[in-house]
Amino acid sequence: MDLNELSQYVIDGDGAAAVDWTERALADGMDALTIINEGLIPGMDVVGERFQQREFFMPEMLVAARAMKAAMAIVKPLLTGDRASSELRAVTGTVQGDLHD
Repeated sequence: MDLNELSQYVIDGDGAAAVDWTERALADGMDALTIINEGLIPGMDVVGERFQQREFFMPEMLVAARAMKAAMAIVKPLLTGDRASSELRAVTGTVQGDLHD
């Protein structure tokens, strides 16, 4: 299945087609993260670029976001374990001689 097709559904704001495509891809054995990283996110990247270039406006962005959200609702339950979460590391420190406590 062509992930560019899914990206185009997101760009077009076609949530029903995005959901249908996602369900078929999963049934064919495609990985959920592949669908997200190579189909949904690139589609929203294009929408963001077009918004910055003033080719798209808020209504188009919202419709595209809804299409992505609809497809994400299908793949999100399949994300489990370490693959679904990021490891975060926080580093704190103080400057020697700093008077703030």
